[in-house]
This record gives sequence, structure tokens and C-alpha cells, in this order.
Amino acid sequence: MRVSTTKPFTDHRRSMQYEANTPMSDSADEIDLGKLFRVIWRHKLVLISFSALVTVLTAMVMSSKTPIYSASASLLLEAEQNRVLQLDDVYGEATSAQEYYYSQLEIIRSRKVAEKVVATLNLTEHPFFNQPNETQPSLRQTLVNLLNPPEPAPPLSAEEKAEQKKQSVINYVWGSMSATPISKTQVVNVGFESQSPQLAALLANAIAQAYLDNHMDVNLERIEKSALWLNSSMAGLKQKLEHAEEQLAVFEERESLVDVRGIKSLAAKELEELSGQLLRAQQEVDQSELLSSLVAGNSDKGALAFEDLNAIPEVLNHPAVQKLQQQTLAIETKKQELASVYGPKHPKMIAVNAELAKAQFNVEQQVNRLIKSLGTDTRQAKQRVQQLTAAIAAAKTRFQRLTRVENQHRELLQEVETNRNLYEAFFSRLKETAQLEGFETSVGRIIDPATVPYAPSKPRKSLVVVLALMLSLMLGVACVLLIEALNATIRSADDVEQKLAKTLLGIIPLINPESNNASSPGRLKTLFRQEQRSSAHTLPANYYLLDQDRGFSEAVRTIRTSIQMLGIDSPTQVIAVTSTLPGEGKTQLSSNLFYALGQLQKTLIIDADMRRPSIAKNFAISSNQPGLSNYIAGTHPLDDCIVVDKHSQMDVLVAGDLAPNPQELLSSPRFKTLIESLKDNYERIIVDTPPILAVSDAILIAGLSDALVYVIKADDTKEQQVKAAFKRLQTSGINVSGIVLNQVDLQKAKSYDAFEGYYDQYGYST
Repeated sequence: MRVSTTKPFTDHRRSMQYEANTPMSDSADEIDLGKLFRVIWRHKLVLISFSALVTVLTAMVMSSKTPIYSASASLLLEAEQNRVLQLDDVYGEATSAQEYYYSQLEIIRSRKVAEKVVATLNLTEHPFFNQPNETQPSLRQTLVNLLNPPEPAPPLSAEEKAEQKKQSVINYVWGSMSATPISKTQVVNVGFESQSPQLAALLANAIAQAYLDNHMDVNLERIEKSALWLNSSMAGLKQKLEHAEEQLAVFEERESLVDVRGIKSLAAKELEELSGQLLRAQQEVDQSELLSSLVAGNSDKGALAFEDLNAIPEVLNHPAVQKLQQQTLAIETKKQELASVYGPKHPKMIAVNAELAKAQFNVEQQVNRLIKSLGTDTRQAKQRVQQLTAAIAAAKTRFQRLTRVENQHRELLQEVETNRNLYEAFFSRLKETAQLEGFETSVGRIIDPATVPYAPSKPRKSLVVVLALMLSLMLGVACVLLIEALNATIRSADDVEQKLAKTLLGIIPLINPESNNASSPGRLKTLFRQEQRSSAHTLPANYYLLDQDRGFSEAVRTIRTSIQMLGIDSPTQVIAVTSTLPGEGKTQLSSNLFYALGQLQKTLIIDADMRRPSIAKNFAISSNQPGLSNYIAGTHPLDDCIVVDKHSQMDVLVAGDLAPNPQELLSSPRFKTLIESLKDNYERIIVDTPPILAVSDAILIAGLSDALVYVIKADDTKEQQVKAAFKRLQTSGINVSGIVLNQVDLQKAKSYDAFEGYYDQYGYST
């Protein structure tokens, strides 16, 4: 089919428009501030009216508000208390400075301080709290009382009324007082809000002073309670101390203790010495037994020579043997020195040999005596070990007993010391408390008393009114932008290109046919919001030829030029005109486009909407005139079906008789043959088709057309409906050549600035 080979996006107008909109396409995520401003400017009257209304109402409400005066006194909180003799148990404060200050702030805001202020100033008798109650219940409260009448309150006695009034005054003071810390200082602003400036200053100073007085009262109460508790505890502590001292004395007398620590140290020293002696005695036993075993082992092998005995390490290492061996070695050394000088028969040599022989004899005698005394030494050493073992056991017993005595003595002594220290501490605290009974310290001081305010602190009427103006404007702008964002209709060239990605061929302005001077911009009224209007408000088919509205005529010519530009690459003889839904003005466009093209080329218009035909009616042709359905059905020849328009002398092919099966007729080969034969006789053929979403007839016709012009009713047809129709066309392989926005309200469109080049906005055609 021809339409599939047509290049609907190659026309010069679309190329220029896309080049102009390329930056916007490249930065689709950017915010178009100019567009937002135009949207806001279009609704400026609504925004101004809404803001003015809100501002006036706010001003009226603010004018009825009672002014509130605020006064504040500066109070310095002391970081550390001036404590006398460090009475920590009386003035126990939080260790953290931050926690301490926060605690003091809560105390200042407490109900107890409010009660003290009311009692000190006798506020129940103050004129401010004894004014007649002239306030009227609110409308809401009045309605609640009417719908649900409250039960009558029981009568109150004079005391109950006084107490009720007192609680009311306390609640008022408590709810209006405040304490605000100043950053990075120990200063607190104690404030009060009231309708009376004098009362605000009075109560601000009274609250600060009440806090200081309350702190001193609490301290004095603590001191008194501490004194009572110390007095009641002193008697019991004294009895405990006396009982502990008595138990200690009895124990020392029973155990005959003088210096238990010295006795224990002597016992420990004795035990240590005995342990050392036992260790040495045991070593002697071990050495004697070892030497005896070695001698016995060697004697079993035969007679023991001196050399054999002297070779035993235990004998050789014996102290007496080693001493004699050293003497022998010294004589041998002397002999060697003399031998180098004298001969063997020299008297000195003879003397030294005799001395050496005597020394060797002494060594041999000592070894023999050592061997003979082994048994006796071993027995003596064992007896010594037994004696020392028994002595150590007795010493351990004495030491353990002394340890137990010392532990008991230490426990009794510790109990006495503990009771004495506690008694002395209580006695000292009691004396300190007695000295503090007449002494008062302050937690802080007032450094800047409150003064009577001359101007109210709230409500800040001017600020509230300005904020109401700004917030109402912001709210109005937000609502306008939200409504604009939620608008799902197609109403501008940007919508066509951005939402639908199609080319805008042109627009048809909204026309009031009853205007005599329709060309005036003020005459372009929004009368054609729907196509289902009475015939009195329907544009005539030859409205283009009447040239009553030059803006309308120029708009049709612009569309004609756009269609002609579509045929640069390939001819567009057959032009199908369709829409999404009925009532969008496709027939009106087809008729006027028929006249516009007919001024330049031989043109034929065909009414292919055989379900709801309207061309015959618009062109004042008889309803009995045979037409397209009659020709396809073969009941009438083509010459009988084509009629000549009386206004333009151009040919018109109406729908003819209503057919029960329009789709079968349009899909028949005879219809295709008709189109091909008409293309030989006419340069342009306009085909008015049914809507896309209503029936599928337009898809069949578009398949035989060279171009498909899609009509959308501006600011009425939904984007999703148009996209659904496009999807049906794309499924059939049909492209939309261009879009025409119909019934555009030019007065509203001026705020869009979205139709430049599509209609005469400068009055040039006039």
C-alpha cells in the first residue's frame, strides 16, 4: 500500500520544528521555566483572587485576636553550691553539669513553683483574675451543647469554689510560664505571657524569686531531716561501738595477747630456720648414703686400692680430701721447680721428696678414715633429720594457732575501728548540721529583672498576614501546576511533538459562526467545546469560501501547505482524514480542506463514513443521492454517484445509502479499483473516514491512501485515547502523516505560545 512508503516526517516544516526543539529533546528532564511562568500567568486572576481572599480572612482573624504581652527575667544558675564543711549528704547534686541545669529548668517550669507564686502574691484576689467572664462560647461548642446538652453541675460549697478558682489560677500561671536557657551560658530567661503587660512583668520576677525561695526551703528541709535522722542513729552506733570494744578486750585477755604480730613474726622466723637446717641435714644424709653405695659397689669387685678409692667422685670431691690434694699438688709443683736446678741427691730435693711422700700419705689416711666413718656419719645425719622434722611440725602447729588468733583479733579490731569511724562521722555530721540550721545558700540570683513590655509579642499580625499572602500564593501556584501536570489532553504543539512524537500540520481556531466580524481576535470565542451542538452553531461546509474569518481561512491554508509539503518525495493524491472519537471536527476539516485544495488543483471529496455520513448534509445534497456504497454494491454507475457542489463546482462523492456491512464494502476489490481510477481523474482526493476507536473502517481506507491526517480536538481528547488509536494503526502498518488540532481557543492559546507559525497571530492576513 502506498501509505507505507510515504515519508510523513520529511517535510520542511517538521524539520524546522524539530531543529528548533532539539535542545528540549536532548534535555527532556530539564524544567522549562518559561512554560511554568506562562501557566502561572494564565491563571493569574485566580491566584490573585485566592491570595486576596486568604489574606483578607487572615487579617480579619488577626484583628480579632487579643494581644499577648511577654516579659522575661534573667536568672543566673550557680554551677557549684557554696557548701559548708562539704556536707555532701545534705547537698547531693548531679555529677553532670548538663543534667543539673536541665533539672533546674524543669524545676523552674514545675507546678510547685506556680503554686508558690500564686500563694505568695495571693493571685486569687488579683483584679485580673476577678474580671467578669464576657467570652462567648464558640460556634462549635454552641452546636455541641445544642446536640448534647451538658448535665447541670452540682452546687459547690464556698470552700470548693475557692479551691476551684485557686486551681484555675495555678493552671493559668503554670501554662503561661516558661524557662529558656541561653546557649553556652548559665543564664536562664524566665518568661511569662499574659494579656496584661503589668501582670506579665510581675509574674516573671515572681517566678524567678519563687524558684530561688523554693530551693532554699528544700535545702533547709533536708538539713532538718538530716539532723533528726542523725540524732536517732547516734544512740545505736554508740552501743555497737561499746559492744565491739568489750568483745576485743575479752578476747585479748583470754588469749593473753600482748603483741600478736611480733609473736607471729618470731614463730615464722623459727620455722624458716628449722626448714633450712632440715634441708642441709637431708643433703648430708643423701651424700653419705651415696658414698656408701659407691664404696660397697667397688668392694664387691675385689680389694680396694687407694687409687680406686681416690677415683670415686664423691671421695675425690670431699672437702677434706680436696684440701689435702691441693697441698700435694703444691709440693709437686715445688719439686718440679727444684728439679730444674738441683740434682736428685741434693738436700733440697731429698727434703721436698720427703714432704711429698708425707702429703700423699695424709691423703691416703684421710680417704681411709672417710671410708671407715661412712656408717657413723649416715646414722648421725638421719637422727638429725628426724629431730628437725619433729621440731618443724611443732613450729607449724604453733604458727597456725597464732595465725587463727591473729585473724580473730584483726576481725574484732576492724569491727571496733569501723564502729568508731562511723560514730565519729555521724557525730561530726551532727555538729555540722547543727551549725547549718541557721544558714541559707541560693542556687542562683536574678541578674536582670523583668520590665513592663510596651508592645505585644504575639500575634505578630503583620508577619502573619504577609505569611498568609505568601503561603496562599505558593499554594495556589502549586495547585495550578498540579492541575496542569494532571492535564492529559492534547492542546499545544509541544504536546503533539513530545507526547505523541508526531508532526503538527496546523490548527483550526474555535469560531463563533454568529459573529459578523469573526476575524477580530475578540470574536474567537470558545463556543465549539463539543461537536454535538445544534445546527445553529455548526459551521457551514463552505465557511472557508465565505472568508468571513481570515484567521480561520489562513489556518486552513497553512494545513493545505503542510499537506503539499508531504508530497515532496512521493505524491499524496489520496488523503484520508480521521480522528480518535466522533465529534472532533474531522468532517469540518475535510470539507474546508477540500475547498482549499480545490482552489489549486482538481479535487474530489469522498464520504467514506457509511455508518454516520455527514458530507451530504453539510453540502446540502439530497439524502437520496446515491454514493459510495451504491457504487461498490454495483447498483449505480460512478457518474450517478458523483455530484457537483453548487458553491465551488467541484465534485463530491457522498456515502450513499446506509450499508449493513461497510467493512466488507471497503475491503472489496471494487473499492480499491475505484480509488485507482479516481487518481487518474483527480489530482487530490479527500476521504472523510470514521473515527479510529469507534470502528476499523478508517484502517482499511488508510491502507489505500497516500497520507493520513489525524484530527484531535484541542484540550478535549485524552492522550491515552490518541495513543490507543495510534497503536491500532501501527499494528496495521500505517503511519500518521500529521496532526491537526481542531477547535483551538486562541485566547487561551496565547498563554501557551505554542502555535507560532500555525495561525495569523499578528493580524497580517487582515
